[in-house]
Amino acid sequence: MQSEIVLEKPALMEMLVRVLKKSRLMAPVKRGRVSFTFDWIGDSRQVVTDYVRTILPPKKALVPPREILLEFWREGKQGASPVIDDTPFVLFGVHPCDLAGIEELDLAFAKKNDVKDPHHAARREAVTIIGIDCMPDEYCFCTSVGTNRTRGGADLFLTPVKSGYLVEVLTSKGAALLGDTARTREPCAHEKAEAENWGKEKECRITRLLDVDVARLPDILETQYESEVWERTAKRCYSCGTCTNVCPTCFCFEVDDKVNLPLTAGSRDRRWDSCQFLDFALVAGPHNFRGERPSRVRHRWLRKFWYLYREFGRPFCVGCGRCTQACTAEISLTEVLNEIAGEVT
Repeated sequence: MQSEIVLEKPALMEMLVRVLKKSRLMAPVKRGRVSFTFDWIGDSRQVVTDYVRTILPPKKALVPPREILLEFWREGKQGASPVIDDTPFVLFGVHPCDLAGIEELDLAFAKKNDVKDPHHAARREAVTIIGIDCMPDEYCFCTSVGTNRTRGGADLFLTPVKSGYLVEVLTSKGAALLGDTARTREPCAHEKAEAENWGKEKECRITRLLDVDVARLPDILETQYESEVWERTAKRCYSCGTCTNVCPTCFCFEVDDKVNLPLTAGSRDRRWDSCQFLDFALVAGPHNFRGERPSRVRHRWLRKFWYLYREFGRPFCVGCGRCTQACTAEISLTEVLNEIAGEVT
């Protein structure tokens, strides 16, 4: 289903108040002077709608940085039980690039070889997602990877207009969430034009661009596997893993078993991991498949724009700019790609 309505500004807060009475709500809030983060909300007045990006992407709601997968015990009858969180919740304020990131997590956790991760699947079924459009800053390059108008994965999508928000009702879950919200109506022609102009203005403001069509990158990167760019970039990199931890589409994780002191019970825990860490590719022997920093640096770009692109038919980068903004060495993902592309174009 798909329809459009106008939600007047006071009605949005009323809707969020109603959501809080019925379920959990995760939304962007201000953190410190200039930063924003997705967090669980107790008061609708905490919610921010005019941010550019959060520190961590909203993937934290679907694949938490740390979670318990199962619990096991030895006392009495030995056994184990999965820990599945299927409590309904609303994820509000997701930008188009992050919606694209959620779609790509779906590919990784649910659609590869038709094997579903039950923990991700439970949260994906439990969530109702409200997207909202945004304006870029100097780090955004969503137009280069085609995510600037993404709607997939959202149940409702809001575009700011003078009277409030033009709301695209994309699913039955979205329609149910709106319910009998007051101060909604059919959009006028000028409001539809406003929403369309918002998207055009957004595209015009983006200044960080790839120099080549993103569809060419798998072939380019394959030919430039031995490029000196990787060595030069690695000399600046600290292998801190910040870039992958703030990324909406990175999904690598580590699994640990934790046992109590009497050795009678424990849990299997999952936590985010990073391919940029020295011991990420360490195996028995000991052998490290990517023990040298240039190979780890190269792997990150190749995974985003070659390996996963060819596997899933789309780049696993959504142009949000988080990695470049957060990098302590000021390494720009787009500048490295453009340098690589410049060697063959």
